Amino acid sequence: MKKKKVLKILGIIVFLLIIAAAFFKFRYDKMVRTIEAQTVEDVDLGSIDDGIYSGSFGDFLVRVSLDVTVSGGRITDIRITDQQCGPGYEALETVDRILEAQSPAVDAVSGATGSSRCIMISVARALAESD
Repeated sequence: MKKKKVLKILGIIVFLLIIAAAFFKFRYDKMVRTIEAQTVEDVDLGSIDDGIYSGSFGDFLVRVSLDVTVSGGRITDIRITDQQCGPGYEALETVDRILEAQSPAVDAVSGATGSSRCIMISVARALAESD
């Protein structure tokens, strides 16, 4: 009798874990589609006034907020003010790539594509807000 009760409880736990995993997979796939659907284009920095512009973007597991400093028609600094992602997936090299290219449209950091794209999109949105 006790064995049947234990098996029933284990069955319920397994069922709930399967439901949770399916929901997580659905939500993760939706996040990937949302991030991939965003376009990142070059920006005419010469048309942007000097200043600090804020931008943010993210979905589900990956989010970033940042400030972009523009001076003399150049991106001079990008400061991440808040970032949510898994440890080791910060993709901070993306900031260096953007500063070097003077454009948010750069190659993503291998292994941290979601974080890289969120940084690029946030920079593009910050600069778009400067208009």
